Amino acid sequence: MLEMVAERLTALLGPLRAMSKDNREMRDNALRAISHALNETYIYYRGLDRGQERSPEIEDQLSRYWAAAAIPIRHLDHGLAMICEHKSEYWLNPEQWTPEQVSEFGIELEKVRDNYRKLLRPFLYRKKYKNA
Repeated sequence: MLEMVAERLTALLGPLRAMSKDNREMRDNALRAISHALNETYIYYRGLDRGQERSPEIEDQLSRYWAAAAIPIRHLDHGLAMICEHKSEYWLNPEQWTPEQVSEFGIELEKVRDNYRKLLRPFLYRKKYKNA
């Protein structure tokens, strides 16, 4: 009896390893997409801070990055996926968003980065900021 149970458990290890690898890859792809959107947005803001003119082309691209990030992140955090979707909408017409709306929809860049970091390293993040 014990031998049969051991054999069945051993037979499950292969599929479990594959599932774990697939989940890890899915998580990595989702985090990579949001990381890319965050970095490109920070780069754009840095340029604006240095006197660069606003660019409708870059803002359109930022909208695409945020929309692309929303798709895979939905598997990890539906709320963050919706925030990415709202970021995408924001970049289509940033001048139409009031600061109150930005706050209401939770799309402040720092808040989005904090949410991303929680997914990046959930255990370490909770431990580090537990008493904050």
